[in-house]
Amino acid sequence: MRTFRFAAICLLFCGIVSVAAAQTDAPPTEKKSPEKSQVRKLSDQHPIWFDRGRKMVIADGEICLRKGTLEMFACLQGTKEHESIVSLPVKAMMVHAGLIAIGAKQGTPVKFTPEFKPATGEEIAIYVQWKDDQGKTQIANARDWVRKSGTEETLDTNWVFAGSYLWTDERTGEKVYTAEGGDLICVSNFMTATLDLPIESSQENATLSFEAFTDRIPAEGTKVRVFFVPKFKKQANAKPPIDETDPQPIEKPTPMPKADEEKPMEKPEAATADKPETDKPAADKSEAVEESPTEEAAAE
Repeated sequence: MRTFRFAAICLLFCGIVSVAAAQTDAPPTEKKSPEKSQVRKLSDQHPIWFDRGRKMVIADGEICLRKGTLEMFACLQGTKEHESIVSLPVKAMMVHAGLIAIGAKQGTPVKFTPEFKPATGEEIAIYVQWKDDQGKTQIANARDWVRKSGTEETLDTNWVFAGSYLWTDERTGEKVYTAEGGDLICVSNFMTATLDLPIESSQENATLSFEAFTDRIPAEGTKVRVFFVPKFKKQANAKPPIDETDPQPIEKPTPMPKADEEKPMEKPEAATADKPETDKPAADKSEAVEESPTEEAAAE
């Protein structure tokens, strides 16, 4: 079983809080405008960053599937590549922590009993960046790589930050963030998902709702950069942070960073995001969501 030890969770959140506090307490003359890049690494061992200025989490991965039915858009490396378009060599909790650090509000995972209730949380747009055969930088909305099974109709709904949940192993007392099993960006509903769709979507193999839009997806093995961009409620009508009509939004593309480099390549300009509303749906204690990772870490 892939686990993410609770001590590591606490350290990760403590690190994020420390960085955020340091930026918040900086003298006024040293503060950067919200729309400028403020990239920080989330891990020295994993290719993942968060940008408090432009309100996005960034992770590097690769295309692992171009054809077939889907349960995920993106999974964790070494988990569910046979039913995901992208695999990311990161921890799901790191994505969770990065979204919290940029102000995204966690909601609640899907519920199936006593009746179906879709996942809730901050709306998250997903963008994918890669280099084509000519070395030109390309960017696509992840929804355009997913279509409804047997049709040409692409996914028309953004994901929400459901947040998965922490489960306690009674034998060891160990805390496990359940999305570490691979359920990072789901297109089928899973209670363990970090990001899920706010609509009903079966996880049964015979009735999977979505499949890969093969013609739009680069070759398997293509290195990609994934952007997690909250669509804050007060910014619902703002211009997207990435101009999807421009195939080369980056003026001077540079090679994608290795895991030990400090910053990713220059990214497209992002719209300034206002502070999101603070209302968060309360978790239904009768369901399997035992505790919020954020609340648990804060309690420590």
